[in-house]
Amino acid sequence: MLKFKSFFVFSLLIIAIMSCKNEEKSTEQAETPEVARQRVKIPVFNGDSTYFFVEKQLSFGTRVPGTPTHLATQKWLAEKLASYGAEVSLQPFKAKIYTGAVWDAANIIAKINPDLKKRVIIAAHYDTRFIAEKDPDPAKRNKPIMGADDGASGVAVILELARLIHQNPIDLGIDFVLFDAEDNGDNNDDNSWCLGAQHWSREAVRTSYKAEWGILLDLVGAKGARFPKEYFSQQYAPELHNKVWDLAIGMGYGDLFENTMRGAVNDDHYHVNTIAKIPMIDIINIPNENGSFGHYHHTHLDDIGIIDKNVLRKTGQVVTAVLYRTSDGSF
Repeated sequence: MLKFKSFFVFSLLIIAIMSCKNEEKSTEQAETPEVARQRVKIPVFNGDSTYFFVEKQLSFGTRVPGTPTHLATQKWLAEKLASYGAEVSLQPFKAKIYTGAVWDAANIIAKINPDLKKRVIIAAHYDTRFIAEKDPDPAKRNKPIMGADDGASGVAVILELARLIHQNPIDLGIDFVLFDAEDNGDNNDDNSWCLGAQHWSREAVRTSYKAEWGILLDLVGAKGARFPKEYFSQQYAPELHNKVWDLAIGMGYGDLFENTMRGAVNDDHYHVNTIAKIPMIDIINIPNENGSFGHYHHTHLDDIGIIDKNVLRKTGQVVTAVLYRTSDGSF
């Protein structure tokens, strides 16, 4: 009788265990297809194509707001983004610079999946500085710079992202914003910089525009670039900032995305954070421990010779991963 009872209890135990295993298997089978549907493949970002986009911008010449070369660049950028399926519009404004001059300027806004409510921003500036006050040759200091890294590199990454997304559709609303009149301020007046971002941010408030977060790309293509964590990015968008850097380091790009704090940069993201109240971080080359920019900054050395395809590729691949992981909920 004891043996039978033991056998009976043992049998019940086996049945219970098998039932649990079957239930677990059943749950696994039900969940696996759902997970597989949610995860997306992250496409490969092309550094060569991005380098070409830098060269193309430079082929127009310097891009000081309101000049014929600036307008020609603006037209090409708008058409190129539209060719990748974006809904493109210009946001014109008057840029009163510190000299008292008033320039005709316009931000370029390119919307991917304009009907989707969940939106993020990827931004850069496309104008170039009208003087080269840091140039070692005094005779060249009053001439506008080409801005291969300071402007064109971030724009080139955005163009390649737009091309990539056109070929690999994404379930996410993305607003590419190319700010104008960013780089023509007075070093003694913080508010004289980033006029396009200031205008865009005020319009965002006026129209009740919403976005989850934003990433600014500035000085993202130079040889020997280093992207430490910029102060205002950490102050206003710490969660996004840390997640992007953790992802980049996990991808093997810790040589570029350094897990160190350095410098507070008065850049477009500052105004998006403080005026529009949208958390935005700045990916920007701050190679020196004292927080200063590279030797080429605001000089005529900022030409195509300073650009590194591999830096462009790594930067773009990180932003690509952020966008596609955001679209599937894994970021």
